[in-house]
Formats: sequence, structure tokens, C-alpha cells
Amino acid sequence: MFDIANLSIGVILLLLRVAVVFLLYFFLWQVVRVVSRELQAGGAAAPAPATPYGQLVVTSAGQTGIPVGKVFPLAPVTVIGRSTEAEISLNDTFLSSEHARLELRDSVWSLEDLSSTNGTFLNGFEVRASTEVHDGDVVRVGRVELKLVAP
Repeated sequence: MFDIANLSIGVILLLLRVAVVFLLYFFLWQVVRVVSRELQAGGAAAPAPATPYGQLVVTSAGQTGIPVGKVFPLAPVTVIGRSTEAEISLNDTFLSSEHARLELRDSVWSLEDLSSTNGTFLNGFEVRASTEVHDGDVVRVGRVELKLVAP
């Protein structure tokens, strides 16, 4: 004899399986759509913030996760460090809370190490005293390299 109860349970289970597979593929399609949209938006370069003092541009981020090309606008006195109170706060364990200071004196930038543990470097050389920094020079603090772009 034909059992209608077993048939209806079998049909319901089949429909549930199909629905789960459909929802899984729908979810994956949404993820791919969002990721591709983010990648396309991330490829467009954001305009550099306007600042009369210049900016530091990330040229190498090490393992910090900071995107290469990220721009940090400069103030007349700019402290670089791990602290959230530093003008340029970088999430790098090799940085001291207040690692280095860039200061504009008579239209010339000056770089000073603030007694950091791992040192501050300008164009590959360790900064031991207040040192002049010029347009295009590379400052390394921790594992991050930043290029000075003067206005």
C-alpha cells in the first residue's frame, strides 16, 4: 500500500535540503559581491588631505596592516608613536608610545628621536640628535617607513 505520511515527510526533508543549499549559495554570492565592491572602492586613491605643512606617506608598513600609500597630514610639531594621543598613532609593537618628533623650524623640518627603545632612522641612518629632514626623505620608526612630502 501507498504510505502518504512517509511520502510527505520525505518531500518536506527534500525541500528543506534544497532550501539550505540555496541559502548557502545565496550567502556566498552576497559575500563575493561585497568583497568585490570593497576591492573596487579600495583601488581608488583617496585624495590627500590638504595641509600647508606637508604630509608623511607610508612607503612600507612591515607587518602592521597599515595600507601603503596612507597619508598622514603634518602639523608644525608632530609626534609619532604608538599612543593614541600622538598626532600620528601607529599600531606597531616596535614603537614607543612617543617615539619621534617632527618639528618645523624656519621652514625646515627637524626629526628627533624621543629616547625610543628601537631607534628612529632617516634614510637608513639612525637619528641620534635633532636632524634636518627634506622633501623625499624616508623616516623609519619601528617597522613603518614614511616618506616626507613637503607642500
